[in-house]
Amino acid sequence: MKEISVLLDFGGYIALLLWGVHMVQTGVQRAFGSALGVWLGRALGRRIRAFFAGLAITSALQSSTAAGLMITGFASGGLVALVPGLAAMLGANVGTTIIVQLLSFKLTALAPGLILLGVWMFRSQKTGSKRDLGRVFIGLGLLLLSLHALVALFDPIHDAQLLRVILSALADAPSQACFWLQH
Repeated sequence: MKEISVLLDFGGYIALLLWGVHMVQTGVQRAFGSALGVWLGRALGRRIRAFFAGLAITSALQSSTAAGLMITGFASGGLVALVPGLAAMLGANVGTTIIVQLLSFKLTALAPGLILLGVWMFRSQKTGSKRDLGRVFIGLGLLLLSLHALVALFDPIHDAQLLRVILSALADAPSQACFWLQH
């Protein structure tokens, strides 16, 4: 029975994490969607600016995939040359790395404040970018809470010897593990 409870907790925390990412993405897109597209179109003119534009968009959207899709859309429409487009994609990947590094710090104490601020902004505004920024803050708070809950859920197996053996076997033969998992 305990295993089912752990699986349900795991599924719920993953769902909360995904919902937090969704809230951040939709909040940023709603708050800055058209302006973001115009800014990105201007910033993609030169390599250095394109790199930092990709980094900024990924940091804001919490998704290098979304940034990549935007950049690809501009490139397919002929608005962006190949080299600045590639620089923006590199910036998007660096942005993802920076976000992951930031989330590795113990920021869980910020979660209730972010959610409180986000709910207040979301509920106090009828429409507009402040309401959408509230959505972003709620999403960030949910992200932090779900990551903290996932770490706490898996803390008991952190020192499990069997897990260490399995992970070291997978690390030595990653291609064999991928083959095994596919079949």
